[in-house]
Amino acid sequence: MVIADTPEIKRSLSLVAYDEIKTMILNLHLKPGASITEMWLIERLQMSRTPIREALYRLQQEHFVELAPRKGWFVSEIKLNDIKELYVIREALEGISARHAAERISDEELLKMERYLDSLQVLLEQDEESVDDPGDSIHSLIFRFSGNDLINEVMCIHLERLQMFHLITSSLPGRKYQSWVEHREIFFALKARDGERAESVMRQHIRSSLESLLQSLIENKIDYQKAISQSRPAQLK
Repeated sequence: MVIADTPEIKRSLSLVAYDEIKTMILNLHLKPGASITEMWLIERLQMSRTPIREALYRLQQEHFVELAPRKGWFVSEIKLNDIKELYVIREALEGISARHAAERISDEELLKMERYLDSLQVLLEQDEESVDDPGDSIHSLIFRFSGNDLINEVMCIHLERLQMFHLITSSLPGRKYQSWVEHREIFFALKARDGERAESVMRQHIRSSLESLLQSLIENKIDYQKAISQSRPAQLK
């Protein structure tokens, strides 16, 4: 049964619909280019047409969906140029964060990071798919010790799209192990309190991640169904 509408309920249901649809897009349950019908959303979300439509128009403004004349709604395609521009921002800001974190991160946190990375090596070699990307917690830790709230605010603006790219890239065979190798280099630079080196290896890591993502998209090797089945709450890789 579809929930009844009042002005107050419409506003709240519109937000719920917005969050639900965007989550499906970010988690690749609705993959780029997929058609979305209002009737399908009405049945899935158990809402009337009005909040569904309001949510879709809001998502259209944020470039998550597109409305094609006489064809209907579609999930926005991933545009290579948009990815490249976003990763330019990411490389610069995360590089700066790593440089600053090398001066501020505590010895206790470095010890935890070292133990965590050491614990993953055998697991990644035995069953890569069952292991979370090793960079998830490390990037958050670096941001926490960067001492720059403005960088965190800027990154949060782009975080949702980065989450989707993270999910795609993490599903690529061998990428998690490669990420572990790259994050060990970041750790060694942090442990040495070498800010210049920390920034350099972080930038290399971001470029490596971008290259893997672009190559897979260009060659059309992304297995969306595999990415969906492995989906977890996404964080920066």
